[in-house]
Amino acid sequence: MDSTPMPEPLRRAIHHLVSESVQNCQEVLRYTEPDQAHTWKRMTLYPATDAADTIDMMAQLIAAYCEHTNMDPHTLQNRLHGGAQQLRAHGPMKRTARTWRA
Repeated sequence: MDSTPMPEPLRRAIHHLVSESVQNCQEVLRYTEPDQAHTWKRMTLYPATDAADTIDMMAQLIAAYCEHTNMDPHTLQNRLHGGAQQLRAHGPMKRTARTWRA
């Protein structure tokens, strides 16, 4: 196993992206409050998708670094869990929609 520490520029970028994603998630929480009833649908989806996009960007940045440093392509693909992703653009799945009705 490689014991080389993460390069400082990559570490700073990851910290920035995680902070940005957390801020978006906090905004989602803010719009779940009862006084936000008039805007919650719109104002929870925007920051939620922004947070997801930011996390994806972070994963791709790490993957690009791993690829640049000659990580085995098969290992990289396994660690990205590409087969487990679902495109948000396709809309909610029936299973997801049932969750809130329970």
